[in-house]
Amino acid sequence: MYDVVVVGGGHNGLVCASYLAKEGLKVAVFERRPFMGGACVTEELWPGIKVSTGAYVFGLFRTKIADELELRRHGLKVITKEPGLFVPFGGSKHITIWNDIRKTEYEIQKFSHKDAREYEKWIRFWSTFSETIEPFLLSTPPNPEEAGALLSEIGSLNMSLDFAQVFTRDARSMLDEYFEAEEVKSALVEDAVVGTNLPPSSPGTAYILAHHLMSEANGIKGAWGYVVGGMGGVTQALEEHAVSLGVHMFAGQEVKEIVIKNGKAMGIRLADGKVIEAKCVVSNADPKTTLLRLISEEKIENHLRRKVAALKSKGTSFKLVGYLAELPKFDGIDVGTDELKASQLILPSVDYVERSYSEALTYGHSRNPWLSLNVQSSVDTSLAPPGYYSFSVFGQYLPYNQNLDAIRDEVEELVIAKIQEYASNFKPVKHKLLTPLDMERRFGMAEGNIFHLEMTPDQMYVFRPLPEINAYALPIEGLYLCGAGTHPGGGVMGAPGYNASKAVLRYLKGGHD
Repeated sequence: MYDVVVVGGGHNGLVCASYLAKEGLKVAVFERRPFMGGACVTEELWPGIKVSTGAYVFGLFRTKIADELELRRHGLKVITKEPGLFVPFGGSKHITIWNDIRKTEYEIQKFSHKDAREYEKWIRFWSTFSETIEPFLLSTPPNPEEAGALLSEIGSLNMSLDFAQVFTRDARSMLDEYFEAEEVKSALVEDAVVGTNLPPSSPGTAYILAHHLMSEANGIKGAWGYVVGGMGGVTQALEEHAVSLGVHMFAGQEVKEIVIKNGKAMGIRLADGKVIEAKCVVSNADPKTTLLRLISEEKIENHLRRKVAALKSKGTSFKLVGYLAELPKFDGIDVGTDELKASQLILPSVDYVERSYSEALTYGHSRNPWLSLNVQSSVDTSLAPPGYYSFSVFGQYLPYNQNLDAIRDEVEELVIAKIQEYASNFKPVKHKLLTPLDMERRFGMAEGNIFHLEMTPDQMYVFRPLPEINAYALPIEGLYLCGAGTHPGGGVMGAPGYNASKAVLRYLKGGHD
């Protein structure tokens, strides 16, 4: 018998398993796919061509966790994206966003001297916000009284109110408050809508923006990076560390059911019928998969099942991965090698994103999607043979439904055509589209949502995934959640796995979680 069985070998499951094993517990991880990693993986889809089929950039993973789990010693290496963003607008007009504030201000001056002056204020606001929120990330979600007490200690009343408002405000109005040039706003709006089925004018998108600005790469606050070897380098390092601690790994072993007897989790049943006994079960799967598929209907009260089923989880993001025979050349722009390290955004205005969202409501998908092109092998030659360049495109909006296979070719063609409007030589040798339906099939995420659940105010902090199950423990003794559907949310953070491990340890040591 194991002390703990973890269902799902995604990065949060591996983080959770490692922290439990560090405390001397006997831990096993069971993963449906033939290798660990969940949606944080590198896959060789064509001979010699390696692509990050799910997560594609590194930055949200908490430094404390990376250090305590010695990920660099186990092979994790990150190349800082510098610059971070490159946005072409057609013709010779473009903007580059650097981690270096002064270099970015110089870029912004091309469009507005006022905006260049405001940019440092923008960065300072979000840096202070991130520092304030950081203690909340590696703990169970604070209740409103605790959050209010901390916000009241920030400083001025106006600042604390501004910070509190971030949780419900829309990103568009915040950008309008600071900046006047559409080009500047377009370069900064992407983080507000990544992974969410909302336009930037929707309340709550300011916090989604904040969530993505809590990044750090190689000690640089606000920076992002590429993992050498692809995003699988994160989970390979996690797996190696977990194994060194004695964690048993079982890849290619699908969990069909969480076994519950007399109101207590007793283990898991695999697809072949074998039962694995454990004192505690932790699910890295999303809340809907865990509570509606892996647990027998009679084991969960109907009112809770209905509330879980009603959670917003419709995915809207897609990936196009593949490889090129030449690096992209943006028409009319003399792009250097530095700019090719950046995420290259096809997102010419905030209105463009609003229209993309409206098109998805009208037609079922954006006819003019916003896109983020990343050519990882331009800086990491291990991902493709000489003369070829692996890439990934992240885009929206393509809302989840069961008919996405029927429009696959159409979406592939319009994505490639949209990039070619700015870089006419963008002609993939091979490519593969992953729709939200594909992500559900491939990674096991309900409705293909990359964050497991929408990260709107009604599904964050004490409300994630629901108020009655917001501290990782489910209403079944010995059963816990540790995935992105729990606090503090999605992205390759590791924080949900870390927090869940603390709750499990309290339970196994006689606590009351």
